Amino acid sequence: MSTSAAATVVTAAQKAQNFASQTVETARTEVLKEPLGFIKILQLFLALLAFATAASGGSELAFNIRCSNTSVNVLYIGKYNYPYDLKNAPLNPKQKECLEADRTTISTDSKNIVSSAQFFVFTGVTAFLYSIAFLIIYIFFRHKYNNIVYLPLIDFGSTCIFSIFWFAGSIAWSKAVSDLQHYTKLEFIIESMSFCDKINTNCYGNKNPTYTNLIVSCILGFGNLILWIGNVWFVLKETSWYKLRNQMSQESNVTSNNPISTSDINISAHYNPNDKI
Repeated sequence: MSTSAAATVVTAAQKAQNFASQTVETARTEVLKEPLGFIKILQLFLALLAFATAASGGSELAFNIRCSNTSVNVLYIGKYNYPYDLKNAPLNPKQKECLEADRTTISTDSKNIVSSAQFFVFTGVTAFLYSIAFLIIYIFFRHKYNNIVYLPLIDFGSTCIFSIFWFAGSIAWSKAVSDLQHYTKLEFIIESMSFCDKINTNCYGNKNPTYTNLIVSCILGFGNLILWIGNVWFVLKETSWYKLRNQMSQESNVTSNNPISTSDINISAHYNPNDKI
């Protein structure tokens, strides 16, 4: 390595070290005790839990088919995972079947389950990353957040957008979870299988799927909605719009509380007959 290249590396390292030391010195952890920072921490963890539980809601179901003419008991097992595309979720017999099944998937129709699941997880992941980014700004770059006009405006606008996303995503995901429960219910699957209607067959449930993570994710989704809508007010107070309006309101109150009286005005007039009009 040449001398100039080594000097460049050393200079860059020194600048990075100085920047890091300055950043640490300007860190304000007390912002975490304020509503703005504390709510951001809650948003971070709730968003993480919401998309994590929604993406890990896969389960397994099973039912048996007993053919009376062959005395064969066939176990059918179905599995589904995120993004819960039931039209492609396999439903296969564990051993040789006595009758040919009319389909090899859990359902032939999954409506909008896939798109709702993907949008909900997308909202959770982006909200999680956004919360991390602005939490770093609150702690290490608070002086820039206060002095640069567009940072609070971006924070306010983004908070409003995420509130809308959580509202739409939570409602759509709740409806999708309800549809998923309907399509994966053993009674519905058995009724929809044509060979279960045959006289010489008997179909009955073996293992029901679990929906705990999916239900918890719906609750967390509405929890995020409440949290983000509530945070709109605290972020608005940091914008130049609110501060300017608040300043004008205070000046108006001062003026109204201290009106100018006639006693404060001293008017003196002197008439000189030699003055020309």
